[in-house]
Amino acid sequence: MKVKVVLGGEAVNIPQTDIGLGVAFIRVWVDGNGFTSASNDLGSLGYILLETPEVDIGSVDAKRERVFTSLHGTVVHWNIKPNIFFKDGGIANITMAVPVQQDGRLVEKKIQFVATNCSGVAVVSNALDFSCEMLQEPKTLAELDSDQIVPDDVIVAAADAAPPAAATGAAAV
Repeated sequence: MKVKVVLGGEAVNIPQTDIGLGVAFIRVWVDGNGFTSASNDLGSLGYILLETPEVDIGSVDAKRERVFTSLHGTVVHWNIKPNIFFKDGGIANITMAVPVQQDGRLVEKKIQFVATNCSGVAVVSNALDFSCEMLQEPKTLAELDSDQIVPDDVIVAAADAAPPAAATGAAAV
């Protein structure tokens, strides 16, 4: 199974409170099938624009293959822990979990992987932890113009516009 993820978002505290408010968009391709969603809960303070390369996570059992290649209308729980990076060289530990009925009870089917050589910018204080309902993308990954979704000039602009690590609560490198 091959997986590619693009995530963008930002979360800040509401002034004079400890309440965080954020927005995020996420796109994922699993074995070439694309899905997209958005969330108003990033799960961490900070700023991120993350594009992973396509990662071969190996073979998975038939049940997980059916679940993760057909995500349309499915709620996915995401946990994404990136290192702090600017422009390239990023690392992200990614978990996707989908609740499914099995023998009369709800169980989570998961895929987990580490993506290296990520591009973008990540200045977040903790792992990003959120859920969203995924919708089918109109094109498969194979139909896109290139392997890179976010152009280099957009990555540079995002990195230049990123707040300093201290402003997000993230530890400086």
